[in-house]
Amino acid sequence: MQAIAQREQAAEALTTVSEASPSWSAQAVGFSEIEADWRWFELHGELTPYQTIDWVRSYAADALEADGATLALVVIRSAQARTLAILPLAVRRRLGLRTASFVGGKHANFNMAVFAPGVMQRLDADGARRMLQDAAAAIGGVDAFVLPCQPESWNGVANPFALIDGQPSANPVYKLVMDGDIEATFQSAMSPHARKKHKNKRAGFAELGASLLVVPETDAAKETILATFLRQKALRFAQMGIDNPFADNRVAAFLRRGAGLDGGQPALFLAALELNGDTVATYIGAEVRGRFSGMATSFELDPVAMKYSPGEILLVDLIRHRFSHGVTVFDLGVGEARYKSTFCNQTDDLIDSFVAISLRGRLLAAAMRLATMAKGAIKRSPRLYAALMRVKRLRQRPTPSAAGAPQD
Repeated sequence: MQAIAQREQAAEALTTVSEASPSWSAQAVGFSEIEADWRWFELHGELTPYQTIDWVRSYAADALEADGATLALVVIRSAQARTLAILPLAVRRRLGLRTASFVGGKHANFNMAVFAPGVMQRLDADGARRMLQDAAAAIGGVDAFVLPCQPESWNGVANPFALIDGQPSANPVYKLVMDGDIEATFQSAMSPHARKKHKNKRAGFAELGASLLVVPETDAAKETILATFLRQKALRFAQMGIDNPFADNRVAAFLRRGAGLDGGQPALFLAALELNGDTVATYIGAEVRGRFSGMATSFELDPVAMKYSPGEILLVDLIRHRFSHGVTVFDLGVGEARYKSTFCNQTDDLIDSFVAISLRGRLLAAAMRLATMAKGAIKRSPRLYAALMRVKRLRQRPTPSAAGAPQD
């Protein structure tokens, strides 16, 4: 009880964050040193599904190396030794400079620190900047923090790190927020045309045979879903002619570890849609305190099944399943897509921040801000975006010798 009381009082140290000297210290730690507080914050503090200790630990064990980064965990403690925040950071070299980002790379839809209750409300932009400066010193110095895809706010509270040198991300996150019961939520979120279209797709899909939502409970079932997901993703990206972010074995290892297949606590939620016993679509997400966040989905490239959008059928069934288990917010991740606007009733705005710590870091931060602005302009222009995708496909087109090789 005493430990709980200490954690509940952690934010008291931040009542004077605008003073010249912050009332905290930063220290680099290991998972074991901070695990008790971290798990308590998962129940009572502020964090996204991508900052649970099991998600971060799974990613750091396997996929972080694929990002060309190393792990640095920083804990911020008050003068009374109470934990205020935890910063799970990926440290890497960029153009000869040392940078730090939140762990997760392109596989995390949200990037944010882990905060004790009440800390986000009390931490302003100046305090947040000083916190980053102290975190940089604790891990041996960095030139800049690269912090894309930060939620502008979380649970109605402004994200303090998003207040620093930030600019809007290219895309928001679409989410479905529970409104009464699930059927009423779908009724209000979807247009009459969208509801009718989905009903017709489901009726057509039913004519193909018996379908079933699968939420795996055994290791064997999880292995099957992950193997199907990786196969379907490989085929889909090959069809699109662009790089497959799941092709790296280290990313696949992260998915297996995150699913709990190493014997640890699962950090990922797996689901699949079966048709006549065969898996035709899969879904991977993360969940914390009533918030489900979609990470990735896949579907079978069978023209008959695709006609009825099995991925959308799986999504609707999964939303119903998770809402029946206490989820109140279900988001579909970063990026624009027709199906996202069809099923969602709200969005979360994201902020990209590039925070210089050293003089050398100023040039890098300025360059990355300009690059992000250009990327956003391209994504907002259908014509420019289509041209960019054509260029990417041309650059990744196989050589004549490779093109003649047998395909799986």
